[in-house]
This record gives sequence, structure tokens and C-alpha cells, in this order.
Amino acid sequence: MTQPTPGDLLDAAASTTGASILAGGVWKAASTLVPQFYVLAQSVAAARFLGPRGMGVQSFIAFAEFAVVTLVASGFSVALMRYIGETLGRGQPEALRLLIRWAWRVLGAGALAGGGILTGVGAAGANPGTAWLLAAVAATVGILHTVPSAVLIGAQRWRAASIVGLVTGTIATAATIAVLWLGGGIVGMFAVEAATAVLNLLWTGAYARRALPAVAAISPSPLALRRDVLRYALVASATSLLTFVVWRRSELFFLKRYSTDDEIAFYSVAFASVVALTAIPVGLSAVITPAIATLFGAGADARIRTAYSRGLRLLLFLGLPLTAAALALGPTALRLVYGNSYRASGAVLLILLAPFPLIPIVQFARAFMTGLARLRAGFVMNAFAAVVNVALDFVLIPGRGAVGAAVANSTAQVIAGIPVLIYMARHLEGVHWRAQALARNIVAAGASGLIAWGFVRLIGGAGGLVAGLAAGTLAFAALGHALRVLPADDAAWLEEAVGTRAGGKVGRAVRFFGGPR
Repeated sequence: MTQPTPGDLLDAAASTTGASILAGGVWKAASTLVPQFYVLAQSVAAARFLGPRGMGVQSFIAFAEFAVVTLVASGFSVALMRYIGETLGRGQPEALRLLIRWAWRVLGAGALAGGGILTGVGAAGANPGTAWLLAAVAATVGILHTVPSAVLIGAQRWRAASIVGLVTGTIATAATIAVLWLGGGIVGMFAVEAATAVLNLLWTGAYARRALPAVAAISPSPLALRRDVLRYALVASATSLLTFVVWRRSELFFLKRYSTDDEIAFYSVAFASVVALTAIPVGLSAVITPAIATLFGAGADARIRTAYSRGLRLLLFLGLPLTAAALALGPTALRLVYGNSYRASGAVLLILLAPFPLIPIVQFARAFMTGLARLRAGFVMNAFAAVVNVALDFVLIPGRGAVGAAVANSTAQVIAGIPVLIYMARHLEGVHWRAQALARNIVAAGASGLIAWGFVRLIGGAGGLVAGLAAGTLAFAALGHALRVLPADDAAWLEEAVGTRAGGKVGRAVRFFGGPR
């Protein structure tokens, strides 16, 4: 990888185009989607080797580790990533090196605190204690990893930011399955995770050093920039806490207290499946924040407004048929993959899928809010939803287990999501939904989902699942083409941006679904 020059980075706003965002989205989607297959493979292996109870224990330790990393580092990481993008958009790359050194010191202290929390839990007698200590190592390294990761994302170096996880994930998945097969159990799984975290930090750090601008740091230190990052990080951290409650598996804490390890496993399996389904649309959304921060720094307001409306429409174009397929095929797929012991996860999955078409577009809107430094509004919206979420957890989980957790989480996501869409529509002075094309997409997706479900019910088993997937795909292709579910201007934009990819096949696919120009 060649090191960027100041001239390259000074033109950051001009190089932030639809094609660059889509290319970054492909890399981000790959780095989000492919690891879901890794998670699926590890999850299935854990389900088979550990059983529902053992998998519930493992899921809770992993959740606790994720919670610590998220709560300690996510707010600061978002702030760092955003201000790197804005600083490049303003043509001030020389301010970054001292900012990154300062970030290492701040998150170094956070890493010691986060690792200490999990170490304390293990030392206090939580079982298996060795697994908690290894989770502490993984969390400590994971918190440090957010610094080089934020550098790459803020500079929109999506290929470098993605390739490390894709490679190490392959190695870790094979190692985890081998460890479980050899009888390493829960402790072996976390040993593999800790080793992978160290490798990720070293490799991503090397890429990040090359991505920094090849200019000397300014002197004196950019104190104003540090204050902006710190102020933003404080709000972002508070928002991350609320986001954790509403959009993550916070229900596992309540399931651990009021239910059983089996119910934790049922909920974890269903929740992980929904996360996997959102990987592509959420991956495309994730590239937006640094891009919007860069455009914001350059004052390109008109481009921001156009990008927002188009992004919402394209995410719904993808999300509606994906929702229909998941509702039709999901419960059967879970039962076949995980076994009859996890049959209860099917009902949980259907409940978690209820707000699914909303999730990708809300995450997209939240990414815009972050890029535009509108975190306070997001904090207020998430605060109300988090209160509702926790209240429902107390009411529903004690008697209903995983099903109650799913109802609580889905309700909170709707309550948190709709105000975000309303706020952004007002802030950007309206959204162009192309209602007729959206309605046609709903018809095509709904009909194809019913056809897929009919084949599953008629044939049953693995054969019904394969037949349903094939029939539903063909039905959506036929109906999507006949009804022209992709708005004409979006089809034209997509074709211009990425139509030549894959030997022109992308362009032909766009024209197949696009309305007349």
C-alpha cells in the first residue's frame, strides 16, 4: 500500500463520490457479512458440542466482553473517526498525527479499565474463570484496536480496514471448530479469540500507520481539535450506552437474572441471525459517516441531501425482499442448522424480524446524524426508547424468557427508529421516497415471500427450504422486473456509478429492475 500524500488528502471531499461510497460499502458489507458466516459456523459448532446450556454460558461471557468494549471505546472511536473525516475534508491533514497519539493514551487507559472489569468478574468466582480472564485479554486488545480502525475508517480506507478481519476471521473460525472438536470447550473458544484480537491489532496498526498523511505534525498540539473530539466523544459514549440497550443484546442481562441458560441460547441464535441478515444493508450504511463528515467539512450540503434520499430508497429496495425471505424461510433454516433442540428460536426470530425493514434505514439515518454531529438529538430519542426497553424487559422476560426479550427489543427499536427518520427528514428539508416504486416493491416482496413460504410448508425439511428459496428468488426477479421496483433515477445513478463492475453484469441487473427513464 502506498502512503498518501498531502495533495491526495486535501482533495478528500472531491474524491468522496457515489462510486467511492459504494465501493467502500462493498468492502464494509463484505467485512460485516462474511464474518457472520464465521459466527454461524462457530455458533453451530458450539451448539453441537456444548449444548443449549453450555452455549448459553459462552454467549453470556461473549456478550459481557462485547458490552465492555462497546461502553468503553465506541463513543470515543466514533468521535475520532468522524473528526478525522472532517479534518481531511477541511484540508488540514497535518493536524492528525498528534491527535492519534493522544487517542492512543486515552484508550490505553480505557483498555486497562475494561480488561480489569472482566478480570474482576473472573476472580470473583464466575465460571469458567479462565474463560473470563481470556475474555478480559480480548477486550483489552479490542479496545486498543479501535484507534487504528478509526484511522482507516475516517480516511475511508475501506479495503485495508476490511481485509484484516476477513483473513483472521477465517483462521479463527477453523481454529475454534478444531478446539471444540478436541474438547477445548468454552475456555478454548476464548483462547482463540484472544490470540486473534492480538493479531488484528498488530496488522490493523500497520495499515493505519501507512494511511496517515505523510506530513509533519503541527506544533503546538491541536488543542482545539482535541477538545472537539473529547466533547463529541462524551455525548457519543452516552448515546452508545443507550444504543447498546436498544440495538444490542442487552436482554441477555435480564435473561441471565430471570430465566435460564437455555433461553439465552435461544435468544442469541435468533438475534445473531437477524444481525447476519442486516449485514449487507448496514455495511453499506456504515461507510456513510466518514463520507458525510468529509462533505460536511467541505460545506457540500446539496450533495448530502441528495445522498440521504437516494440511500433510503436503495436500502428499502434491498431490505423489503430480504425481510420477506427471512420471514418465510428463517424458522425452518434455524431448525435444520442448529437442530431440534433450538426449535424455540424460530418463534423468537419471527418477533425480532417484525421491525426488520426499518432497521437498515434507521441505521443509515443514524450514520448521517453522526456525520453531521447531531448526536444530542439521537441521545434524546434513544433515551426514551431505552427506558421503554428496560421496562418491558422487567415485565416480559421473567415469565416468557426469550420470547419476552424479543418483544421488548423489537418494540424499543421501533420507538427509537421512527423519530430518527422524522428528525432527519425535517433537518434535511424533506425526503423523496418515490412512493409508487416503493409500493410496487412491497407487492413484489410480499408475493415472493408467500410463494417461498408455500414451498416450505408443502415440501418441508431441507428440500422445502431449497425449493422455497429458489421459487421466492425467481418470483421476485419476475415481479421486480415487471413492476419496475427500482426508481428510474436511482437505476441511472447506480448504472453510472457501478454499472461496469463484474463485466457489466451489475449494470444489466440494475436495468432489469429499473423503471423507464
